[in-house]
Amino acid sequence: MMRWLIGFVVIVAVIATILLGRTARAPDSVGADRPTATDPGYSARDAEVIETGDDGRPRYRLTARLIEQAPNDQTITLSQPVLHHADANGGTWRASAATGTVPRERDIVELTGNVLLTGTLASGGEPARITTSHLSFDAGRDIAQTSAPVTIEWSGHQLYARGLRADLGAETLRLESSVHGNFLPQ
Repeated sequence: MMRWLIGFVVIVAVIATILLGRTARAPDSVGADRPTATDPGYSARDAEVIETGDDGRPRYRLTARLIEQAPNDQTITLSQPVLHHADANGGTWRASAATGTVPRERDIVELTGNVLLTGTLASGGEPARITTSHLSFDAGRDIAQTSAPVTIEWSGHQLYARGLRADLGAETLRLESSVHGNFLPQ
């Protein structure tokens, strides 16, 4: 009988140890995996991000005074961003703004506030200068677009419009509405 009682006590002690061990660890592991409401995700000052394509070549280089990523939705916010992009045909482009965001899909950079896009087409010629209040830049498809008012300066000419879609790789520009200006051949 004594052996049976000692065996029973040992089994109960083992089961109790296992159960207590599980409950003691469970809150710590759940709390460590869950970000708090004030958790900033990550942030970096005077940062540079280089996005590469499947071939390993840089698609664009993004610098910013401050980069922060929200842990909840993975959105990246940018302070004073500058985007450098070489399109598929060899044209070079630079976009700057007061602020920016990179949504979860990461191929699009949204620029806001005093946006300036400058660049040279692969075919050469004078640099183009586009100013607006908002610009969405899809580096994967070489497309810059906005529905906001824009001013375009190129080869000594100025155009004003509301909205544009610039396919930098195909070297085409489509102005959406309210187009004003003269573009006379020289």
